[in-house]
Amino acid sequence: MIKKILIIDDEPDVLEFQKSYLSRRKYQVTTASNTKEAIETIKNESPDIVFCDIRLETDTAGLDILEQAKKIKPDMVVYLITGLPEVEVEKKGLALGAKELLHKPITNEILEGKIKEAIG
Repeated sequence: MIKKILIIDDEPDVLEFQKSYLSRRKYQVTTASNTKEAIETIKNESPDIVFCDIRLETDTAGLDILEQAKKIKPDMVVYLITGLPEVEVEKKGLALGAKELLHKPITNEILEGKIKEAIG
């Protein structure tokens, strides 16, 4: 079964690169570059797995997206991504239901490994 994946990041190059890589591996991939777009995509597309950068319009936008995603689809697997060591944010993200906090840079191999881990 093809899994739906949503990648949320405010860097267009990251979105394009990751979407291209995962699409070639037969995953159904959508992207979003801000909180509003991300929430709409989660509501409309109901992805199975979400990779969400924490810092978008605000320093903690990813936590807001995570919280909304879990209300919309409680069993959705959400990975938060950060470029900074953020212990408090990590604790809060895990408390809100994130599967894991990943640290940049995220290679395509790491992404694919996390997808395989999430789908068992």
